Amino acid sequence: MTRNTRLAKIALSITLSVLAMTLLIITCNNQRSKRQVAEYQVPDVTLIKHTGEAVQLIDYLATAKPLILEFIYTGCTTVCPVMMIKFANLQRRLEPDTEQVLMVSISIDPENDTPEVLTRYREQYQAQPGWDLLTGSVADIRKVMDAFNTRPTDMATLDTPVLLRAPGSQSWVRLTGEIDSRTFWSEYQNLLTPDQ
Repeated sequence: MTRNTRLAKIALSITLSVLAMTLLIITCNNQRSKRQVAEYQVPDVTLIKHTGEAVQLIDYLATAKPLILEFIYTGCTTVCPVMMIKFANLQRRLEPDTEQVLMVSISIDPENDTPEVLTRYREQYQAQPGWDLLTGSVADIRKVMDAFNTRPTDMATLDTPVLLRAPGSQSWVRLTGEIDSRTFWSEYQNLLTPDQ
């Protein structure tokens, strides 16, 4: 093999490596987080707060406050703990008035996530007033997940949504993928701007 052939092969190898790394970076950036705006019809179901109180979801979510909603389950070891920490950090930034926004975490595993289990889970993340964890019947939780176009497998693929809605709005901002704290805070701030 001549010196020029060797150099050409090395150059080609380097070029292909750089191209592969560029494609990987682009793919990772595209999967980090995704933002969509959508309208959802909240189902008329009864769910149970971590306190044991029954709430009609359609009325409960018809709040005059900014609203942030997520789906979790206490046995989740992938995206749920990360998002719970982000919710907890958001609440800390809102102190002392943590009730200026309604934060809702709905369990997708109601057979295991009883109000008692959710209360302990909530305490683990030092949740303050304004952040409720909800459970319910399997059928009602399925209706809620269907209404918000969410599947249990989203937890495994790290594609579970965080849904944000401004007061009085019919539109929801749907964030999926790897949502960093800066983006999460920025999206919350956008809810406070009337023309968003």
